[in-house]
Amino acid sequence: MNILNYKLSSTNELLTARIGLLATAHTINTLSLSNTIDQHFPALGSNCALKASTFINTLILSQHEGAQCLDDTTHIVKDKALRLITNQSVPT
Repeated sequence: MNILNYKLSSTNELLTARIGLLATAHTINTLSLSNTIDQHFPALGSNCALKASTFINTLILSQHEGAQCLDDTTHIVKDKALRLITNQSVPT
């Protein structure tokens, strides 16, 4: 058995296993889908309510990831690197 001499340095950078969602998030941003959704949905009734675009963008990303129910959006909420890269707010 050969053992290779590799040394990996540790890092504090954030990593994500959901890198495939970047293309979908970039498409959402490029098409200004959030603005279009907010224009066509009714205005918010209170200051605590979520915008329709936040909810729909989260559903799009979770469906693209393979989610089967609304509880599967917690994977996106917990992934700090993905939220940092996509600049998406996610309902909790």
